[in-house]
Amino acid sequence: MGHIYAQTKNCQFDTFFSSGCAPGAEANSPFCRECKGSGKAVGDEAKCKASAEEQYYGYAGAFRCLVEGAGDVAFIKHSIVSENSDGNGPDWARGVNSADYQLICPGKDPVPVEDFVSCHLAAVPAHAVVTRPDVRDKVVRILQDQQTKFGTGGSDSTFRMFQSANGKNLLFKDSTKCLQEVTSGKTYDQFLGQEYMNAMSSLRQCADTASDLEKSCTFHACQQP
Repeated sequence: MGHIYAQTKNCQFDTFFSSGCAPGAEANSPFCRECKGSGKAVGDEAKCKASAEEQYYGYAGAFRCLVEGAGDVAFIKHSIVSENSDGNGPDWARGVNSADYQLICPGKDPVPVEDFVSCHLAAVPAHAVVTRPDVRDKVVRILQDQQTKFGTGGSDSTFRMFQSANGKNLLFKDSTKCLQEVTSGKTYDQFLGQEYMNAMSSLRQCADTASDLEKSCTFHACQQP
């Protein structure tokens, strides 16, 4: 959405997309129209809810929306198609062929999904463990120790910190390969990258783009420019 605003200077995104599924949007919004909910026949309060109860929630949910014909495009990360096609993924992904989908490149022709390095909207930073500066070094040591024991190929096979035996993405993303220490002193905007910060800055020009969680956790004084 930040990229769209940067090009159009228009916060009315429903003039760009006639309908879709953006969990967390207002219930009467066009961006809730294509949401699936939990699958209940009647009284489905999960429809368009910003949680896993909504079947089109998250990156995998956005791809499912595309697969099931509820949407024409999906905004997802580079690994989602391969994780949910060609025999991989949950039941809804059975029979899905990655070759049936392409990446839309700004100003270029579509390319296969494997060409995400040269065709993407933005380079989004990896997820991170966030802590206070005064306990940073201690947290890093603990995580490094736990990764040595319970990480991929770790010394203790009784537990795997990057696997979810009875669920999905319980502690870390199941697709996590390893944890890497961020250089001490690096600021959040340096970590996120200028491209990502520019997109978020453009999006913040629109009044209603902040999540309820962000609003509840942010003091008004800190929101001043």
